Amino acid sequence: MKKLILALALILVPSMALTGCGQQSGSAEAKDKTLITSVAGDPINFHPDLKADDNAYGMNQNIFNRLVKLGPKNNVIPDLAKSWEFSEDGLTLTFHLHDNVKWHDGTKFTAADVVWTFETMRKEKWRASSSLSSITSITAPDDNTVVMKLSHPDSSILGMISWYGTFIMPKHLYEGTDQSSNEYNNKPVGTGPFKFSSWEKGVSVKLTRNDDYFKTPAKVKELVYMIIPDQTTAYQSFINGEIDVLGGAPPSAEAGSLDNNPDYNVYTELWANRTYLTFNSNDPHFKKKEVRQAVALGIDRDSVFKRAAKGQGARADFFISPLYEEYIDKDVKLPEYNKEAAIKLLEDAGYKKDANGFYFSTTLDGFEDGNFKDIATIVQANLKEIGIDVKINMMENAAWSDKVLKNKNFQMTMLAGYQGPDVSGVAGRIKSDGATNMMSYNNPKVDELLTKGVQVSDKEERIKIYKEVQKIMSEDMPLVLLVDNGSKTPVKKYITGLPVQNPDELSSNEFTLVDINK
Repeated sequence: MKKLILALALILVPSMALTGCGQQSGSAEAKDKTLITSVAGDPINFHPDLKADDNAYGMNQNIFNRLVKLGPKNNVIPDLAKSWEFSEDGLTLTFHLHDNVKWHDGTKFTAADVVWTFETMRKEKWRASSSLSSITSITAPDDNTVVMKLSHPDSSILGMISWYGTFIMPKHLYEGTDQSSNEYNNKPVGTGPFKFSSWEKGVSVKLTRNDDYFKTPAKVKELVYMIIPDQTTAYQSFINGEIDVLGGAPPSAEAGSLDNNPDYNVYTELWANRTYLTFNSNDPHFKKKEVRQAVALGIDRDSVFKRAAKGQGARADFFISPLYEEYIDKDVKLPEYNKEAAIKLLEDAGYKKDANGFYFSTTLDGFEDGNFKDIATIVQANLKEIGIDVKINMMENAAWSDKVLKNKNFQMTMLAGYQGPDVSGVAGRIKSDGATNMMSYNNPKVDELLTKGVQVSDKEERIKIYKEVQKIMSEDMPLVLLVDNGSKTPVKKYITGLPVQNPDELSSNEFTLVDINK
């Protein structure tokens, strides 16, 4: 998500130096350097698997490990597992673990921690459980081997294990406890390159290098996340030399402003991350597909892309990410902006304008992050033109998560999120049991196709399946895709070792190899 967003995508998190810290880290030996980075808000807590939490996601990638992790190019990279293999029939997946791994409290990590994590995840329906439904059992023949049995061949399973909500947890600290209130949610113990040090709410989270890390220890001694809710403030600190590495994209107004500056390297990327509008299927208006279709026709995606996204990424035109080009049905596209057609759909559905010129009123619940407020404002203005009165309700991420994700108390909402690393990633948004199917969209045919899509390995057959899914999506319109997210991110030349510079070694927010060279 961006945000369950731009979190699953490449996020180059800023390192924001406290007064004097940049000079200190520049002149210090590598072992004494402090990298100070920023984050938009406080984490909910540090349990990395219970629920989506964008503010904690980058931190958790430095505190915890997975079996395998996802690199910035949608590539699956070894992590706790040094190797793995499928059986010939595709129904058994075996992982071989590193044997020199310790938890941050000194306890030895074993395959039992992996088994406990996945079994508890499945039993208690943690964040990623629905994405791992093909796993029927998981066992540990010995301390360094994990065996997963699958109900069917699953072409998406490695990608799902490498993604959101699949960090391995310490069995000895969590077994037999209430996962939501365990004391270690606020003082996490992982196996990762950095150990938790402190959390001052509203100010900062501090991590310290794990010198017993099973791989090469981190280059910097301390990693500090300064909590800076305002993106423009963070960017200005970056320009002023207080931040070493900028997190996410610059404010839209600053996109491209450092392209020709000799002190920066600029990285341009398109992600399998998409911003979209969606609806509550139980709402009396939005349960009608004609209304959803009218909204799709009534939104000017060109305006959203150019004005809110400032040309970063691409305008969304298709129902799956353009990164999976071979799977795209180019004859099935999102509708072009057409106010007259939108109004006709609403009137054909029986709507009549009130005294204020509106067919109906609704609320768009969103959370403050990146360009979401700008996009919401454009959507509001566009829908007013077709007779839908939209009230914008922007919240903090945690409040939005409770209201929208947990309690389904909304009419319209907006989200951005990762739809990979395989084309099957779209299932998380539209499959009836998808983790981020907020609208509770339920089409049995779509479920059948998406289930089949991960069970077949023949590429041509998979292409046919996902083209049929796109056709149904164009008719049902469960999502109005707006932007295929990407970035043009400036990085100061004295910073090395970022994930974008080491895509075959690091997950998208991992700071293990980052160094300050000044």
